[in-house]
Amino acid sequence: MQMIRYEAARQAIAEYKTVDEVKDFRDKALAIEAYAKQANDYELERDAAIARVRAERRCGELLADMNKAPGARGNPGGQGAAIVRSHDTTAQTRTLSDLGITKDQSSKWQRLAAVPEAEFEAAISQPGSKPSTTHIISPKQEQPKRMDSLALWFWGRLIDMERNQLFERSVDSLMGEMTDAMRQDAERLFPKLKRWLQ
Repeated sequence: MQMIRYEAARQAIAEYKTVDEVKDFRDKALAIEAYAKQANDYELERDAAIARVRAERRCGELLADMNKAPGARGNPGGQGAAIVRSHDTTAQTRTLSDLGITKDQSSKWQRLAAVPEAEFEAAISQPGSKPSTTHIISPKQEQPKRMDSLALWFWGRLIDMERNQLFERSVDSLMGEMTDAMRQDAERLFPKLKRWLQ
């Protein structure tokens, strides 16, 4: 299912022909990414981030093509030739502001578009990481070591214990609230916990 979703997004982005279409797709992916982060759905957040970065790359390609359009390259007829201007309003070059894109975004997205395909695909396919344009186009630095998941879990439980004021209650009062089976488990585990903490 994830692969189907991934390929569908990839194909849709590749088929977009205007910056407006891709920017709209990118903004929707960004909204889904923000929603998924709030909902603690890391898989959806990562999928949305990949779709967003792909859209930003496609925007970069289209913006780079706009910069190469006739008129941006000087006088196509050569020196002294008459310059022909179109009266067609659709031919007018739209500004970044018209497109809702900042100069910084335009610069970053065009740099992203210049990243070789294999390097780009490798960057967004890194397991366990959420891709971003900035990280892909920035000079590669050694990635910090991923934290051990058990260490992270243990830290979270300690914070939960503090937050729930567990340290302010006696072990006996907690044991008194447990069922017989729960107490037996706790009594079996106490010696292991004591040895571990020492």
